[in-house]
Amino acid sequence: MRGLVRVCVAVAAGLLVQAGARSEEMAFDPARWPFTAIGKLNVVTGPGSRQFCTATLIGPRLVLTAAHCLWDRPRQRWVEPGSIHFVAGYDQGHYVAHALASSVRKPPDYVYAYGTSRPNMPNDWALIELASPIPLRPLSLEHLATPEDGRRTRVDIQRAGYRRSTSQLMSAQNKCAARLTEGSAPLLVHDCRAIPGESGSALLQVEDGQPTVIGVLVAGPRAGGPPGPSYAVPTSAFLGAALEMLRQQTASP
Repeated sequence: MRGLVRVCVAVAAGLLVQAGARSEEMAFDPARWPFTAIGKLNVVTGPGSRQFCTATLIGPRLVLTAAHCLWDRPRQRWVEPGSIHFVAGYDQGHYVAHALASSVRKPPDYVYAYGTSRPNMPNDWALIELASPIPLRPLSLEHLATPEDGRRTRVDIQRAGYRRSTSQLMSAQNKCAARLTEGSAPLLVHDCRAIPGESGSALLQVEDGQPTVIGVLVAGPRAGGPPGPSYAVPTSAFLGAALEMLRQQTASP
């Protein structure tokens, strides 16, 4: 995620509801749902070259991540599906299930150019179709609860993923604050941590004990820079595409 947010922090600073360092590290079991639906996304970017992000299972053969995770920077091109490997519930060499990708769907107008610019950030999502189904319970998609719908006080916002500095372990946070920006291409501005490697991780909304995906993490403050908000693409940006792919997968033999 390096270089993603130099412009963005200045644009959206002050938009976060209950901003501040109130998010907390949380204890969890990576072998139990919903964390089994979260996995490490390993990507081959050339001979001897690898990178990884975080991704989330949202259907037996469908995974959600950030589009920039699939950009091959050494060769300046998009990676081929066969170079993408999703490993669910990865923990220090152990995992719950895994599968290679067979196809990728991302916005045609998303352009990676040394990071994701603020105008391009709402397009930074990708849906990965897996070559074989994963026999695990996926996470479903939902919209952010708001004060207007009366649900806001009953939810907790969490995020889990694999940071570069501790790549063998999943880490998670809870008690995050988030807000949806206005406009035709909104973003979720939140205070969950965003460290390289955690790109593509899902922002989870836990309501009455049930977690759902409300967005995908795409950017955060530059490492070593001043503190600031993080950014996620809300489910409204990719819900239609995800439902279409799920229907097609269900209909196919």
